[in-house]
Amino acid sequence: MAEEVKVKSLYKALRILDCFTVNSPELGITEISEQLGLYKSNVHNIVDTFVKAGYLEQNPDNEKYRLGFKLLELGNVISSNMNIRRLTLPYMQEMSDFSNETVYLGMPSDTEVIYLDSASPKNQLSTRSMLGVKAPLYCTGIGKAMLAFLPVETMNAVCAKGLKKYTDQTITDKEALIAELEAIRLRGYSIDNMEHEYGIKCVGMPILNKKKQVVASFSVSGPSLRFGEDKIAEYAAKLKQIVRSIEENV
Repeated sequence: MAEEVKVKSLYKALRILDCFTVNSPELGITEISEQLGLYKSNVHNIVDTFVKAGYLEQNPDNEKYRLGFKLLELGNVISSNMNIRRLTLPYMQEMSDFSNETVYLGMPSDTEVIYLDSASPKNQLSTRSMLGVKAPLYCTGIGKAMLAFLPVETMNAVCAKGLKKYTDQTITDKEALIAELEAIRLRGYSIDNMEHEYGIKCVGMPILNKKKQVVASFSVSGPSLRFGEDKIAEYAAKLKQIVRSIEENV
């Protein structure tokens, strides 16, 4: 930890909430204890408190725990205050209809990107909700677009955590990542060349405020066979036009 934790018991409790993810939506006391290296009795007391407060609930079928509706209430408070989400939604739909691909909106969250919303072409079924889903900054189009314009300390923190290899295309070398981010700054947009998922390419562009600070990022995503060089250039030009309109109001 970069800074000393002043309320260690609270930090320990919050780490328990962090254990619950999309891939691990339900956990038992033993699983949490082993994951965090805490005594089971300690974990049980914290979990029991969270249950009473509504932050966790117990599944009666398997006696495991899952996130409670209290967190959803808090999430809705955050969502209602996300001006950037409301501002960009019409532009996301415009970009999606133009490209006939899925468009994502995300913001930086420590060394990751957290997805805020998505838009699908009107002639297609909506994609699954991405609200709250996280992904790496260094190997996604939406993430690299922001990382290129974030402070160098963020890039160093990303590298310090390790550049995990997701596909054969993933950049796992710090110097190569630095060169990639410089290329993104020069052309103004990022390309995810199947670096996070096989068969998926993305074109991303950051949204900057008047101080040239990263606020969020857009990305157009779809099957790699549909993302030839001409299409990538076409999507980048349209993204540039849309992002300029958004930045006038950020």
